[in-house]
Amino acid sequence: MSGHIIEHLKTKAASTAGHVVDGSISSPRCRGEVVKSIEELHALSRRGLWGMLLFMSLSAAALYLSQTGAFAMVPAQIKEMFGPPPPAHLLRIALAVSWLSAFVLILGRRGADGRPGYNWCNIGLPAAFYPLYVFTDAAGTYFPAVFAAGLVLLLVEHACVISYATRAIREETARLDRLPD
Repeated sequence: MSGHIIEHLKTKAASTAGHVVDGSISSPRCRGEVVKSIEELHALSRRGLWGMLLFMSLSAAALYLSQTGAFAMVPAQIKEMFGPPPPAHLLRIALAVSWLSAFVLILGRRGADGRPGYNWCNIGLPAAFYPLYVFTDAAGTYFPAVFAAGLVLLLVEHACVISYATRAIREETARLDRLPD
């Protein structure tokens, strides 16, 4: 008798679960969730362009300040309060270490094959070197190095996100096509 009850429960549970799964797959809510996911992936892929625009704006402002001689306009009391600017070779070492660290982190996120996101530190770290170089080097000879370092980081990060978003959009679109109408 207990065998009959167990068989009856197994059959009923399996048929009920199949109905629940079929109902959840065919629901319009599931279709809406997939469409929303695709829209979020498109937004993620565009976010890097805004970061590049912000970085280029900061770079243009830093270049303008270095060309106008902003260091000469700073009052002597403020210069004394901060002390002398750091030597250029130490700035180059710090820029190289921060760039390499950010590059490894970007590639590490790419290698993890998870959902990448933009790290706004990749805009802020190179941009933080602009004021240091403006006060250290009035001629602006180090501007191209900082600009190239920041731009390469942003481009690599954007390429990783675009690669992920393209693959995920393709998968979500295939999932959407498999859903019944």
